[in-house]
Amino acid sequence: MPDELKPLPSDMDDAAEIAEYEQRLELNNLVAALTICAEAIDPDFRIMDEAAQRAKSSYFKYARASAWLGALAVFFAILQLSQLARGWSEAWSLPVGAWTLEGKWLLPATEFLMAAAAVGVALVGLGGRKQQSWFLQRYQAERLRLLKYHFLTRSQLWSGNEQTLEKCRLEVRAEVEEIMVSQYPELESWISAGSVPEVLEAPELSDAEWRQFREYYLKKRLREQTEHFVSRLKDNVIQDNKTRILPSVLFFGSVAFVLAHFSIELVGTVNDSVGRGALLLAASLPGFGAVVRARRGVLEFARNASRCETTYHVLLKLGVRLRDASNIDVAFREIGFCEQVLETDVREWLRLMVESEWFG
Repeated sequence: MPDELKPLPSDMDDAAEIAEYEQRLELNNLVAALTICAEAIDPDFRIMDEAAQRAKSSYFKYARASAWLGALAVFFAILQLSQLARGWSEAWSLPVGAWTLEGKWLLPATEFLMAAAAVGVALVGLGGRKQQSWFLQRYQAERLRLLKYHFLTRSQLWSGNEQTLEKCRLEVRAEVEEIMVSQYPELESWISAGSVPEVLEAPELSDAEWRQFREYYLKKRLREQTEHFVSRLKDNVIQDNKTRILPSVLFFGSVAFVLAHFSIELVGTVNDSVGRGALLLAASLPGFGAVVRARRGVLEFARNASRCETTYHVLLKLGVRLRDASNIDVAFREIGFCEQVLETDVREWLRLMVESEWFG
């Protein structure tokens, strides 16, 4: 599956949990909290999540197109200089009505079209701010995801008082609206600001309710996130291994063809076109190596693999501590630590991608 179509953690849809918990009277507070999240946060999250995935797919298409078109334009320019295609191109012609398209213009025209297309794609990407659109929409979606779980750990939400619940609902809607209208400068400010660690204040809940909330958090949040990090870690490692060595292979391959060209010239008995072919490959291979390096630069496979691995191991340890929590104070403390780790991971990912190479 292409990277831009990879599924994201499904830790926002609580329809099944709400239906299950409504059958148990002792979980009324949890049902009320999840219902507010489903009504106040989830609809806007879905909009931004889908928009971010579309923006990511669009950005990658522009990035790939600009890199490949640029490399092909360089290849055809070098092919023209090598004179390898001179014989057959000059002998070729195509009648077009009253005009005749001469073969000698084929390579120059192809070179021009490739170069013009590469520049055009880059300009369209620049004008449309494809990369910034992706980052901003992903930032908004992830801020809404974080907001949901921050909201669920607020003490006043669990009071059971209708007026307090309505106040909480209005407050979270205001926070959602603030995130939805945020702009790119706010993203840049958020990722550089960091967050101050704090210990959550546990609400007053019955033993059955806080234990059920712990189970909900372990299953819905931690398990979904750790599985996501494992999946992304594997994907990034695979892509990093595939693309790490290829640019070096292409570069030293071009050096090898330079030596081959020198040997052919030194011997002097080999067909001249063979030497020109070696020179063509020697000059072209680094251009295609640049395409691979561009993909690595855009997606930062190695750094993202390291980030996923680190966050995964931290969440595993916190998950064990949360399962072993013997009272509500310890449970909410560990949940707070988990949310701080996940928020830091979002900041780190955005910071890394903002600083990555730009292609549209």
